[in-house]
Parts: sequence; structure tokens; C-alpha cells
Amino acid sequence: MNNFSKLKEVDMLPLSNDYVFKRIFGKGGNEKILKSLLEAILRIEIQKIEIKNPEIPKETINEKLSILDIKAEINDNTIIDIELQVGNTTAIEKRLVVYNAKLIAGEIKVSEEYKKAKDTIVICIINDNVVKRNAYLSLAMLKYEKTEEIRYVNMGYEKEEEYLTDMVKYYIIELPKFKKKKPKVADLLEKWLYVIGGDRKMMEECKKENEEIKEAVEQLRQMSADEYERELYEIRERSRLTYNTEMNEARRKGLEEGIEKGEKESKLKIAKKLLERKMSTKEIAEITGLKEEEIEKMKDN
Repeated sequence: MNNFSKLKEVDMLPLSNDYVFKRIFGKGGNEKILKSLLEAILRIEIQKIEIKNPEIPKETINEKLSILDIKAEINDNTIIDIELQVGNTTAIEKRLVVYNAKLIAGEIKVSEEYKKAKDTIVICIINDNVVKRNAYLSLAMLKYEKTEEIRYVNMGYEKEEEYLTDMVKYYIIELPKFKKKKPKVADLLEKWLYVIGGDRKMMEECKKENEEIKEAVEQLRQMSADEYERELYEIRERSRLTYNTEMNEARRKGLEEGIEKGEKESKLKIAKKLLERKMSTKEIAEITGLKEEEIEKMKDN
């Protein structure tokens, strides 16, 4: 029996679930696996890596709003926050800015000096299309706008600075865009994204070519065969689905209430105009559907 057949024997848990993702990439002892993924995303060589939050508190598994992110420090000078977002992506860009701001604030508090603050990177892997860009990986930084002619001062700079700083970076990876492209495996990042995206055939192919991917897939297989781990995954998944259902219901209710409020305001405006034309309260009530008491109160205002 070949490796792929063995892989299919187990109903593999999805790496695109935040609990499963953190268990594979954020567990203590799995630094080499995380290092491989980060090198693929950041395109740098990582000499040293430390996972800052390897533990997953049990109470966070069934908390609908808890974030199972991975915090790591690389090369002694950069703090990284990695989040896999599988649910609500509303205002995701603003949320990423907040995440990074918290990283920076935490570092300044520790160092007590601005100049000692470490570089910060937020990486968000999203199972949705949220950025209006023709790329499945987008890097954002703090960039200056182009100098306006009216503000121009000749200071002798042949080339102006483009960025305020390179110590704050955001990487957004959108899995649906990657799946739409269906790229040939050209680099390590594409291998990892096929694995995270759950492509079983490509998962088997990619693990042949990379030791860290092979180890990650093997750990995923073992985790998938563990009844306790599957139970924790299902608890987390139910919590996520419940949260999404509640949010959708709240939006629907809010929309209905908004429509109802708009209709009521429209009726009141019509009633006001009819009152100005000296129409009787009874007639206005019949036309607008408002109660006569409501119309009488308008007369007093």
C-alpha cells in the first residue's frame, strides 16, 4: 500500500481550520515546520526562531471570538503574528492594523525605548477574497503618497523615499485566489499553500520534495486519527459556525429593523405633508397606515 493510500485511510482534518493550523505550526517542538512556512512567505533566511505562545488554553477552544494565532520571534529582531482567518473577514484590513499596533505597543512596553522596538509582521491567511488586487499574496507597508507639485521643494534628492518605515509589514494570503490560479509548484510557498488548502493529491506530491512538509503532513495524519484531537476540532468548528450563524442573523435582523425604521420615517414625512394640507387625522391614518394617536402627537409638535 503506497503513502497516498495510507493518507486516504484517515479522514484528514483541514489545515485551514485555525485550531488544526495552530496545533501543527504553533506547537512547541515544531519550530522547523513553522520556520519553513515563514521562509516561504517572507523570502528570507531565518537563523533563529522561537514560538511565543505554543499552548492553547482549553477555554479558548469553544470561545466564539477567541483568536488562535501564532506569535513567534525570528532572528532576535522581528516579532511575527500569524492568523488563519476562516470565518468573519469584515474590516479585516483594519483588524490587521490593530493586531500590529498591539505587537508594537507590547514591544515598546518591554523595551521602554522606541529605538529598541523590534520589527513587526502580521501574516493573515484567509479563506476568502478580500483585497482588490490581482495576487494571492499581498504585502502592505507604510508608504508615502506621491509628492504633489504644489508641495515640491528642490532638496536635491534624485530619488525620494517611498516608505515611512520597513519595520511594519502586513502579508495577506487569499486561498481562493491561489486555488483559482492552480499554479505549477514553482516554489516552497506554493507547496505549503497546496497543503494548507487541503489538496490531497498535491499534498502527497509536495511532501516528497520537502522534509518539513513531510513532517507536517505526518503530524496532521496522526492528529486526524486521534479521537481527542478530532473532538477538540469539532468543538472549535461548531463554535465558529455558531458565531457565523449568530452574526448573519444579527445582520438580517438589523436589515429588517432598518427597513422597518425607514418605512416608518417615510410614513411620518407623508403624514406631515398631509397635515399641512389640513387633511383629517382619520384620512391620513387610512392613507399612511399610522395610528391616529401618532398623527395627533404630530399636531402637537
